Amino acid sequence: MVAAGKGMVRLEIVPWLTQPFGKEGTSRVILDEEVDGAISLGDFLTSLVHKYPAIGVAIVDLDAGELFEHVNVVHNDTVVGSHTALKERIQAGDSLVFLPAFSGG
Repeated sequence: MVAAGKGMVRLEIVPWLTQPFGKEGTSRVILDEEVDGAISLGDFLTSLVHKYPAIGVAIVDLDAGELFEHVNVVHNDTVVGSHTALKERIQAGDSLVFLPAFSGG
């Protein structure tokens, strides 16, 4: 097994979640951020909140330690359950997409 090294993780935040980032309409936000080894998604997002305060407004409730209920996460093309998302291990080369939860019938 190869140990995870230092590298970049790509975050894509789609419209409806991007307003706190200063984007309007159909603009998405793309962030490339460095990680060193494998880290939980929760720890990764917590480390980014000081640089991007909008993450704490649009994506993760740090006080509760969970994603906001209106957020879905896709990690490397796989939807991650909201109750386990922050425990998901990420590493260099991974991609994360944050999108609004959709429901209806």
